[in-house]
Amino acid sequence: MNRGVFCTAALLVAAVAPLAACANQLGNNQPTTSSGAPAGAERMTTQLKGADGTAIANATFDFANGYATVTVEAGPNQVLTPGFHALMVHSVGQCAANSTAPTGGSTGDFYSAGDVYQAPNHTGTPASGDLTALQVRPDGSAKLVTTTSAFTAADLRNSSGTALILHQGPGNLGASAMDEAGKRVACGVIAAAAATSSSTTTSFSTVTTTVEVPPPSTSTSTVTVTSGPTVTSTPTTPVTTYSTPPGG
Repeated sequence: MNRGVFCTAALLVAAVAPLAACANQLGNNQPTTSSGAPAGAERMTTQLKGADGTAIANATFDFANGYATVTVEAGPNQVLTPGFHALMVHSVGQCAANSTAPTGGSTGDFYSAGDVYQAPNHTGTPASGDLTALQVRPDGSAKLVTTTSAFTAADLRNSSGTALILHQGPGNLGASAMDEAGKRVACGVIAAAAATSSSTTTSFSTVTTTVEVPPPSTSTSTVTVTSGPTVTSTPTTPVTTYSTPPGG
């Protein structure tokens, strides 16, 4: 009897096995869901590059529940030195090497990104754009996950745009927003500055030239006609007179 039960169980397993394999095969063909931004979150991304255009790190900003989760990750590279590097959001969405700041002055790598970002109605320290420093390992790689409620996605998308900059030095979180923490070694545009359209206005000036024309001169010419004496010519009729000789 036990032998019969064993045979029955074996047959059931043999019948179910192909069905399980088929189910697994169907399951493997289903689309996979990537682990992107959390449900309900708004994501902004950027790639940080050096002055020569070399890609150094990738960054994401996930906005949800009233704060932003900032993730920055760099692979092994020869640009970042081991230790801490200040990480800051800057106030202009431009990353130009050897550029001048929007306010003018000297030139330098990524000066076009302006100063550290300050959200509307915020002037204190730390600045709104100050983030936790990125700690780099000996091979140049690094990863940082930090959170902040100092700005929103709409703040970063303002008309001037914003950029994320990695500095050479560790910085001093909580110091003045003007403390730049040394050279700017990598930059990524978070939101580009709005394009400005330049309009050319052509002005036409009407020049009126007044020429004074003298009044026309009146010339009086006097013609003196001298008339001679009037000669009356009377036609003369010749008269022939015949003389009769005496005695004739």
